[in-house]
Amino acid sequence: MSDAKEKIAEALRRAIKGEEDGYRFYDLLAEKATNDDARRKLQQLRDDEVRHKATLIGIFRQHVGGEVGQLPEKGLSALSDIFRKGRLEERTSEMEFIDLAIEAELAAMKFYQDERNLVDDAVFQSIFDQLSEEEHSHYELLKAEREAITGNYHWFSYGDSSPMEE
Repeated sequence: MSDAKEKIAEALRRAIKGEEDGYRFYDLLAEKATNDDARRKLQQLRDDEVRHKATLIGIFRQHVGGEVGQLPEKGLSALSDIFRKGRLEERTSEMEFIDLAIEAELAAMKFYQDERNLVDDAVFQSIFDQLSEEEHSHYELLKAEREAITGNYHWFSYGDSSPMEE
């Protein structure tokens, strides 16, 4: 495999691992959510990660060829470190989970922006631009939830308490 293809393969494997980590994270949060609206939003974020992974696998097959193979231990973001070290259980508050998710979405957004030019292909670049935009929208949703928790406004519901902790 050429050096260029190997670089693309490595970047795509990291991205796929990042999407898997995101899926696990949002799935766990959705299970913990007691508010139905919160659960649905978190499941939407989780399902977006599945769609992103499928897109990335398609890009891998098109630009590298073959099967993706072994994924790296570390993906794109802070979620990788948390899962790898088995420290997710140490996070106890909704705010800690939200802050971690915000950090992860920013890292994913930056990754897609930085790596969009790996291949001189308008379709590849457009897909990475779209993935970056979707990660940005996740970031915005999570920021809104953080605002709801601090009492500025409610994203998931209009109750008096933090929606995910009801």
